[in-house]
Amino acid sequence: MRLDQRLRALRAEVAPPPQPRGDLAERLRRLSTGQARPGARKVPDEQALAETLGAERLAPGVLQVQRRFELDRRHGCTRLGDCLHALPGLTDGDISDPSDWLFLDTETSGLAGGTGTWAFLCGLMRFEAHGFLLRQYLLTRLDAEGPYLEAIAAELETAGLLITYNGKSFDGPLLVTRLRLAGLSVPFEDKPHLDLLHLIRRAFARLWPDCRLATAERRLLDFARVGDLPGAEAPAAWLAWLRQGDVEGLAAVLRHNRLDLLSLLALAQPLQQSFLDPASTDADVHSVARFQLTRGNADLAFHLLVTNRERLDPPALLDLARLHRRSGEWSEAAAIWESLSEQGIPAAIEAQAKFLEHRERDYAQALERVDRLPPGPERDHRRRRLEAKLEASAARDDGVTKATGTIGQDSRFGVSGPIWDVS
Repeated sequence: MRLDQRLRALRAEVAPPPQPRGDLAERLRRLSTGQARPGARKVPDEQALAETLGAERLAPGVLQVQRRFELDRRHGCTRLGDCLHALPGLTDGDISDPSDWLFLDTETSGLAGGTGTWAFLCGLMRFEAHGFLLRQYLLTRLDAEGPYLEAIAAELETAGLLITYNGKSFDGPLLVTRLRLAGLSVPFEDKPHLDLLHLIRRAFARLWPDCRLATAERRLLDFARVGDLPGAEAPAAWLAWLRQGDVEGLAAVLRHNRLDLLSLLALAQPLQQSFLDPASTDADVHSVARFQLTRGNADLAFHLLVTNRERLDPPALLDLARLHRRSGEWSEAAAIWESLSEQGIPAAIEAQAKFLEHRERDYAQALERVDRLPPGPERDHRRRRLEAKLEASAARDDGVTKATGTIGQDSRFGVSGPIWDVS
């Protein structure tokens, strides 16, 4: 067979080229015609998001949403304007000008913190003119974090007092991390920071099942959220935007953030009331009184304990006795120690023993109290000291008796005179 004949035979034996599978063929057809596959990833449309949220585009990837709230607006049972007079009573410093206050709350890509966590939404609220201005900064692209953080830092720079809920442990440190990673300065590290979670814990931690913001809203503001997106779902909503261009989830996150900030402000009024009159909000009287003591308000602490005495447990009663003692009201303090000693409270027994030893000089009774204390080196030391005082006192009494005799009646003269004891 000639060569050309062999080549024709080989070509005839070669199988025809395979046709694309149905799904591949359909993909090629869509690519050639510019059509998208049903259910394919949507490209995030930042302009559509801005229109949906009513936002202003500050820079590519950075949106700002502004809302104003009048002083007469109510959040739960609280009028926002009433909180202007309540907040100064909760701060340590003299920051009474509302224009210096800045309320802050963030929504993040996770709750673990650290360098892998993004603060993709930052809500900032301040007092302006006759109401409150709330600005929310939203990061819509990862590569826009620089200008996003610059806008937030500019607002933080003007704050005199930062107000948060768990911000000292979470929001603040996270923003510090993101600012430093971006090579920006941290404008709020040295500013006063009022974390309302700390005050809530102080007043209610022993009485409530938890101190979450939602719990404080229900119990102090009579406010229950309806249809709110839980904060734990905010990371998924942001990822849904980045991956699929979902707008609805982010709108729900912004609403959640606004409610957080309004609650921050509204909680000031019932919190101040709790630290002035704990019974009015069923707060922990003892804890509130101790808070007032740390702030140098001993008279107020004393008043709170006295007026709420029926609600006090033994540790609180011991603090009340100390304040009585500090005021020189020894009989009132001794009465409390006596009552608690009968209940077997070691701290009260010890206080009573000290009172009897140093104030009453009744060493025998003091020793009896010391013997009721739990065994230990301190008790043994106190016992030896009291025994020595008893011996010294007995020796002095014996010496006086021998030197002066006893006073009796001299029947011969009808007057009292010394009758020497020579026995």
